[in-house]
Amino acid sequence: MVELVVQKYGGTSLQTTGRMAEAADRIIKETKRGSQVIVVVSAMGRTTDDLTTLAGQVSSCPPAREMDLLLSTGEQVSCALMAMALKAGGVEAEALTGPQAGIITDFSYGDAVIKEVDPEPVRSRLKEGKVVIVSGFQGCPGGHEVATLGRGGSDTTAAVLAGALKADRCEIFTDVDGVYTADPGTITGARKYEQLDYESLSALAELGASVVHPRAAAAAEAWQIPLVVRSSLTEQTGTTILPGTWSSCSFPVIGVTSETGLSSFSLHEGADRREIGREWKNGLCPWKAVQHVKNRLYRIVVRNEEAPHTKSLLSRFGGRPDTGRALVHVIFRSKEGKQKAGSFMRDLPYTQDCFMVETQPHVWSMDVPERHRVNICQALHDRCMEKEAAPISAAH
Repeated sequence: MVELVVQKYGGTSLQTTGRMAEAADRIIKETKRGSQVIVVVSAMGRTTDDLTTLAGQVSSCPPAREMDLLLSTGEQVSCALMAMALKAGGVEAEALTGPQAGIITDFSYGDAVIKEVDPEPVRSRLKEGKVVIVSGFQGCPGGHEVATLGRGGSDTTAAVLAGALKADRCEIFTDVDGVYTADPGTITGARKYEQLDYESLSALAELGASVVHPRAAAAAEAWQIPLVVRSSLTEQTGTTILPGTWSSCSFPVIGVTSETGLSSFSLHEGADRREIGREWKNGLCPWKAVQHVKNRLYRIVVRNEEAPHTKSLLSRFGGRPDTGRALVHVIFRSKEGKQKAGSFMRDLPYTQDCFMVETQPHVWSMDVPERHRVNICQALHDRCMEKEAAPISAAH
C-alpha cells in the first residue's frame, strides 16, 4: 500500500540553497521508497525577521493586512525554489501557496486560525504523481486575501494538511533531533524522548518548548496522525508522537521548560481578587500566571507587550511592574511528580526574588528574574530527572 507522508522543513533546514538541496535529496529518497509526499516549507533562515525589519523602515505601525501580504512571500520563495530543486533532481513537483492548497482561515491577520481545508487541490496533484510543495504559515480568509498563522504556523499547516488528507505520518524537520526533557542547547543532561504522547507534547509546546508549535500538536492529536520530530541535519530517527494518556507512562516528570519576555506585577494586600479574576477570565488581559496569597491576589505575570494595558488596569490596586522576568515550568503527570517538583522548587537557593505561581494543571511554575532562568532550569532538571534513564521511551 502506498504511504502518504507529509514533511515540513523549518527555516534553519532551508537556510541556504545548499541546505535546500539536502532537503530535496531527502524528499527524493522518500519518493523512491514509493511514498506520495506533501512538503510544507517555512521561509529561508531569517527571512521573516528581515521582512519585518523592512516593514518597520517604511511604517511605524504597518497595517496588519499588508503585513501578512509581505510576510507570506517568504514561504512562497522557499516553495518555488524547492519545486525547482526537485524538478532538477528528476522528480515531478508543483508549488502551491497556502490559499492555492485549499487552506481556509479566519480574518485574524497575523495570527489566523485554520478553519477548514479543501483537500482536492493537493489530492489531484498527488494523483498525477507529483510531489506537492505547500507554502506554510498562510491561508485564505476569503476572496483573494492572504492571512498568516503567526510564528510557528508552518508546523500547523503540516499537521492540518496531514489530517485533512489522512496521511500515514507527519514529519517535522528542524535543527534539533527530537523532543527533549529540557532545552538541549542550554541545559546539560537534557535527554531525548524516543516516544511521547500527544498530551505531553502539547504541554511542553504550550509552556516554552519551541520544537513544535502548540497548534500543530493539537491538530495532530485531533486527527490522531503519528507525528515525528527529527533533525534535517542528521539521519537520526527523532521522537515519535503517538496516542496515549498521561497515566500510561511510568515517569512522573515530563520536563522543564521556560518562557522569557515577561513582566510581573505585585499588588498591595487590598487588591480585590474576585474583580481582577473576572477580568482575567473574560479575556481582557491574557495574563500568563497568577499567584494567590491566602484570599488575596498578589502577583500577575504578563507578556511584555501586554504590560502597558495591564498597568493601566491594575493602577487602582497599586500594581507596579517588574520587568526582565521569566517563567520556569516543571511539567508533571502524577501525584509523585507534583510532590517531587514542588519540593525541589521550594528548596531552590534563588528564593529572594522568585515566586511560585499558578499557570495550569499538571504544572508547577515559578516567576523568576530572567538572569537566573537558565541556572534555575538546570537545577530543577538535575533534581527532577535524576532517576530517569536516557533516552526516555514512553511505552504504551
